[in-house]
Amino acid sequence: MDPGKSSLSNLIKDGFWRGIGWSFGVTVGFVLISTVFVFIFRQLGGLPLIGNFIANIVEETQNQLIENTPVFR
Repeated sequence: MDPGKSSLSNLIKDGFWRGIGWSFGVTVGFVLISTVFVFIFRQLGGLPLIGNFIANIVEETQNQLIENTPVFR
């Protein structure tokens, strides 16, 4: 057996298993972090708190566009 092919085969297998491990870790990490965020949001009163914050940002952005754009005057 050619040692070059053997090491290439091992490199591919190693890369495959590392990729599987990485994707598993990312998935578990995302689930844990999103669970913590959902728990915190529920304790703060839910997502309307964030919705109001984003609505205020959008409203202020629209006001600034109207004030600073001569076409809308």
